[in-house]
Amino acid sequence: MIDWGAGTYELTAAQLAPAAERVVGAARITPGERVLDVACGTGNAALLAAFGGARVTGVDRAERLLGVAAGRAHAAGVEVEWIAGDALALPAEDDAFDATLSVFGVIFAPAEPAAAELVRVTAPGGRIVLATWTGEGAIAAGSGVLRRAMAELSADGVASADAAFVVRDWGDPRHLEALFAPAGGVVTVERYGHPFEAASPEALAEEWMDRHPMWLAARGSLGPERYAALREPLIDALREGNEDPDAFRATSVALIAHVQLP
Repeated sequence: MIDWGAGTYELTAAQLAPAAERVVGAARITPGERVLDVACGTGNAALLAAFGGARVTGVDRAERLLGVAAGRAHAAGVEVEWIAGDALALPAEDDAFDATLSVFGVIFAPAEPAAAELVRVTAPGGRIVLATWTGEGAIAAGSGVLRRAMAELSADGVASADAAFVVRDWGDPRHLEALFAPAGGVVTVERYGHPFEAASPEALAEEWMDRHPMWLAARGSLGPERYAALREPLIDALREGNEDPDAFRATSVALIAHVQLP
């Protein structure tokens, strides 16, 4: 299981802030609405919703990140309720929220039960808005190095859903439609290019391998030698998709999925 409080996920969260803006904008939240941010991390989307006057709850199983989020809320002068909890068993009553959001968070949970939980806590006529990755771009290629290494450890050749999100379920519009069809949800999807920047491919590889929670979780399973051997393939994958010859910039294709419930 990934400990998202390990390492320094704050660095990644800062780069994902523009995606949170897109999610909150797509949700069209109005003052007074009840909003849930699932797998909220450091609170990017929750804070934006609170700035707009919503009554916001942020849920994440990483209590350290909730502490970071609470500090940000205090500094900004907004009220958000922060609760430790899991996306597969959200600590909320049925129909508790008008809008349920997740920015690259719920995609690390098994799709069908997680989607059912999103629907359960969202009121009739409410909406669910998610940011998901499609698996396109250099960042996805770099993450694929880790997924393949983890898959080699498993008996069936498939990395666990917790080690890497299942792209075919969360990153494909057709599968998103299928996930929410049982609830009668109408799914609309917007594609956009999300940029990642670093000083160099090598610098990003070092950041991931030394400080990113997903990579740190894999290090214990792979062992020191096998883990260290991923460095060069990771750098090669990032170099191949690099758009900036003087530093590192790569555009990953993401989806903003809006689910309107009946």
